[in-house]
Amino acid sequence: MTKDHPVVLLTTDFSPAAAHAYGPCAAFAQRLGARIVLAHVVEVAVVAPHGAPLAPAQLPPDTTRVVERARADIEEAATALGPDIVVETALEVSADVPDAILRMAKEHKADLIALSTHGRTGLRRLVLGSVAETVVRRAPLPVLTFPPGP
Repeated sequence: MTKDHPVVLLTTDFSPAAAHAYGPCAAFAQRLGARIVLAHVVEVAVVAPHGAPLAPAQLPPDTTRVVERARADIEEAATALGPDIVVETALEVSADVPDAILRMAKEHKADLIALSTHGRTGLRRLVLGSVAETVVRRAPLPVLTFPPGP
């Protein structure tokens, strides 16, 4: 089966840095006749049930509410990409954001991953890690990164 159009997986965490990539990515997709899969990962830390450390890990109790809010946010963000391109949305819940992004890219047969960087340095980068850096290192396809906006 061949694809009719290229696919750009555009990631978002709904931050201003992520929104900075929407316009250029939409223009790029429009020029290529590509469709955009706007992807968001709801990051959760799985936890052991209180008093039962050997029980299977569980999602935090407010996960459903957070996912519902993310669904609304991603639909709103998709409209910001404009009416002239095909936009799909993808949402995943995961404790490992880079892994989830790579999995979504594979599932949607993406030709390119587009993501924004937050420009963290020093201790913040060490503690919070860099999703963009991990995706760039592990991706089997091209990754386009957008620096933090002005």
